Amino acid sequence: MNTIYRKYTHQDAQALVPLMAQLGYDHSEESLSANISALREQGGEVFVAEVAGNVLGCVSAIIDVRLAEGVKGEIVSLVVSEDARGQGLGKGLVLEAEKWLSGKVSVIRVRANALREQSHLFYESLGYSKDKTQAVLLKKA
Repeated sequence: MNTIYRKYTHQDAQALVPLMAQLGYDHSEESLSANISALREQGGEVFVAEVAGNVLGCVSAIIDVRLAEGVKGEIVSLVVSEDARGQGLGKGLVLEAEKWLSGKVSVIRVRANALREQSHLFYESLGYSKDKTQAVLLKKA
């Protein structure tokens, strides 16, 4: 399987809509494009995995700055098409994000929903270790 890992282009938006749905997020091409533009404006990047002309996965890499924790890289929104899982695409996407973050940060963080236990095992197999558990609370602005 010949996989190309590359930066997202606008032509990839259509392929990312069903991938985000597999993560549980309902998006249109327009809403995803707006999110990617905002992510890039904040210094982040989005990468895709392409096989035989089809985008089968994506990941974003961001720089996160916090008062207490300082500057960290973060791998966000990793997803591989359900039909293509187990073929190494997720690992390749993580490596692409890590490569982009290297030199920019000294620590890379991943957050995974507590319900996604398989994701925890996946990241641990790539050398990540659990740091803490926390709740996320939201309030409409």
